[in-house]
Order: sequence, then structure tokens, then C-alpha cells
Amino acid sequence: MQKGSRYCIYGGDINQDGITAASDVSEVDNDAYNSVSGYVKTDLTGDNFVDAEDLSIVDNNAFNSVSVIRP
Repeated sequence: MQKGSRYCIYGGDINQDGITAASDVSEVDNDAYNSVSGYVKTDLTGDNFVDAEDLSIVDNNAFNSVSVIRP
């Protein structure tokens, strides 16, 4: 996806099944609730802490039904 002059990718497909869905939201929500930190797959922002910011990313993309499109 192009945003201004930059190309960006969608984030949030935690279980790598090709679609950002409720199961991905659940994983991030659980880790945010448990204050998981470190290099984990549910840390979408890369700040080494799973929090509401990560949950917001996956929740927005799940709401918009973001999925992989392959040729």
C-alpha cells in the first residue's frame, strides 16, 4: 500500500494464515493483558512491549478484513 511517497505493509497476521482475524486479535489481547515484553510475534510496533498500540493495529486490520492476495 502506498501512503504518500512511502510504501507500507499491513501488520497483524500473527498466526500467518493469510488473514487478519479475531484469532490474531485474541493473541495480541492476551499478551497485552499479561504485559508480555521482549522479542515476541505479537509486538507489532517493535518496542519490545505488547500493549494497546499493538492491539489497535491488529484490531483495525481485522475490522477491515485485511488479507493476503497472491497471484
